[in-house]
Amino acid sequence: MDKIQVVLISLRQSPLTPSIGVDGKPLDLTREISILEVRFYNQLTFTSHVKDVAKRAARKPTCVRQISHLLDSRGCCMLYNSQVRSLMEYSPLVWSSCPPSFLALLDSVQNQARRLVVFKLRENDRPVHFQSLQHRRDVAALCVFYKVHQQNSPHLATLRLQSEAPSTYNIRNNHGRCYELHVPFARIETFLRTFLPKYSRMWNQQLRETDLHILTSIQQFKTAVHLSRLQYDCG
Repeated sequence: MDKIQVVLISLRQSPLTPSIGVDGKPLDLTREISILEVRFYNQLTFTSHVKDVAKRAARKPTCVRQISHLLDSRGCCMLYNSQVRSLMEYSPLVWSSCPPSFLALLDSVQNQARRLVVFKLRENDRPVHFQSLQHRRDVAALCVFYKVHQQNSPHLATLRLQSEAPSTYNIRNNHGRCYELHVPFARIETFLRTFLPKYSRMWNQQLRETDLHILTSIQQFKTAVHLSRLQYDCG
């Protein structure tokens, strides 16, 4: 009983709450619950979770800085990737719908690490490139779509979307039209930023502009979509 968590997920601020119990014992409703280290707020905004992750991650660059005198720039970068960035990239496709202003808290942590690595660069060192966290989340999400719709991964079957209805007329860049997906309807901005609505639109955009859907391996797709998203971000 002490492990049971109950949260009512709704956007409505209603004073009426259901009475929920197990074996005749009432359970208290809470505003948020924790499942596998991810905090789910009752409105699914994930702001509390991202703030908590940013707070924990912000302490780690200080630890890296304390031993930076023993490391070169690449050593500091490797330590950041393994100990700090990995914390900020745990289950990101669940909480990446968080408002951008809160996701920026994670970017500020990476900026601290970037400044440390740049400070440690020597004259003949090769520059160290930091990919943006949003770029990495986008590439990871599109790879999941590839596994679902091109490789038919059974453990991801519940994420599968229907194909978009075929066009009845010829349009420019029609080569990937038959692979486009039906984008779920989103009435509110919170849902519009969630995994399926957001990345189904991005997937369809990639199909209109590239031939990435014909690649035969996930590694080829990941490399190609990484380069494609870099061009899009820079453009």
